[in-house]
Amino acid sequence: MKLFYKKKIETREATIRKVYLFGRKIFSYKLNKFKKIAERCKNKCDIPAKMLEKLYKENDLKIMHQVGIVISDRAIIGKNCTIYQNVTLGRKGEYAPTIGDNVTIYANAVIIGNVHIGDNAIIGAGSVVLKDVPAGEIWAGNPAHFIKKI
Repeated sequence: MKLFYKKKIETREATIRKVYLFGRKIFSYKLNKFKKIAERCKNKCDIPAKMLEKLYKENDLKIMHQVGIVISDRAIIGKNCTIYQNVTLGRKGEYAPTIGDNVTIYANAVIIGNVHIGDNAIIGAGSVVLKDVPAGEIWAGNPAHFIKKI
């Protein structure tokens, strides 16, 4: 009976060791795959990261909540702008928006295409801007329309 008991323990330890080694192989495989994906992302995402650093330092860009913000690599953003969460500054073909100085863009706003936002303008929450916005005006709505002069 004692012999059987020893054999059972050895079998159990061998099984545990096999499971451990198998888990290590899977973990190593997943880790290598993750490293390759991270390297690809780093190579592709390097330019936008540098662009954002430049906007923060030189143009004093303020991003209030850093969730879901999409900024095209061709978008031009002026000085002292404030952008809230889920804002999209997107391209339409080769054209991207141009944002003036001291502009505030509130949550969930979408600005797409060859659109120029004038200095000191305010874009309301949830707006879809497809036309130029003159300086010193408040625009809101879907599609965005003039609300009032500042």
